[in-house]
Amino acid sequence: MTQADDTLRRNSIAARFDAAEGYDAAAHIQRRCVTALMERIRTATTEQTPASILEFGCGTGFLTARLAGQFPQASLLASDLAPGMIARAKQHLAEKPIRFHIMDAEHPDTSGPFDLIASSLCLQWFSNRAEGLRRLCDLLAPQGRLIVATLLQDSLDEWKQACLAEGAPCGVPDYPSVPTVEAEWPNSGTGSWEVLTLHDPVGSAREFLRGLRQIGASLPRQDSTPASIAALRRAMRHFDRTSSDVTYQIGIGTFVKSGEGPQL
Repeated sequence: MTQADDTLRRNSIAARFDAAEGYDAAAHIQRRCVTALMERIRTATTEQTPASILEFGCGTGFLTARLAGQFPQASLLASDLAPGMIARAKQHLAEKPIRFHIMDAEHPDTSGPFDLIASSLCLQWFSNRAEGLRRLCDLLAPQGRLIVATLLQDSLDEWKQACLAEGAPCGVPDYPSVPTVEAEWPNSGTGSWEVLTLHDPVGSAREFLRGLRQIGASLPRQDSTPASIAALRRAMRHFDRTSSDVTYQIGIGTFVKSGEGPQL
């Protein structure tokens, strides 16, 4: 991917999330994912409370609010690529002592060190996860932790299978497998992944696709010919016949940076 292509891709992602006015009402999986992620963060920080925290992909502030509540004395910097998301998070969390920053987390423009870097359902938007993770982990203090949640290979499989059966464009990214993400940790420390499977009930394919649009997660179709539109409608009917929920395979990754310092 060229730099121009990458810039266009980032701008497209930011624009979709800026336009996601229904995000808070539709983000069911996001809330459940944040709850699971915070359980791991609390366990990891039992013996040493982080003094400095970076969150990337903060969205409207689901995880931000939980981090601020769990670590009220910490310096918390919450970032997102989409200015509209930052504006909504600021509005929701106006009474919290949180600093906000518009930032492409794949190319962070802030300085560390941070004792904790956290994120929920943002990493899947990176064009080069390994390089993005390396840059983020470089911002960690010695023995600092990066704890993130992202989507893995079997996510949205019900919709992908319906599209495959009907020859329709599904617009779902190729999420990575567990072995792929395990191989992408930087060599500046040690990392591991835990897999969590969540199921989200949906009434119909139309409801499912509308929900993706509301949270800014839908991808524009590359092919909108009459044939592809007809195939998409067949896929929606196929989904309605065969599925009543959608699977999300969540990877929760934890990386500990090498070096001396208090273990978090």
